[in-house]
Amino acid sequence: MSEPVEKRVVVPADIDSIEGLYAFLQESLDFPGWFGRNLNALWDCATADIEKPVCVVWPRHWTCGNPYHYLEAIRMLDVLREASQENPNLRVEMSD
Repeated sequence: MSEPVEKRVVVPADIDSIEGLYAFLQESLDFPGWFGRNLNALWDCATADIEKPVCVVWPRHWTCGNPYHYLEAIRMLDVLREASQENPNLRVEMSD
């Protein structure tokens, strides 16, 4: 039996809101409808609900220009990186 193909999820650098970023991740990573769109829910779903190999490609630079968005996005990236240590089906890489 062959290994499952890794799905690549490329996060757009021009998402202009935190809500939009959570919505993108929820849809792209097939998180359940009850996903709370906060850091705790991101951790819970990233460690428990990703059951097939996926690589989240995170933008190195955001183009929206909103400093709050950037800081919150970095927190989300940190959660995903930590979750990838717990869930072997999750991998995170940075884009150029």
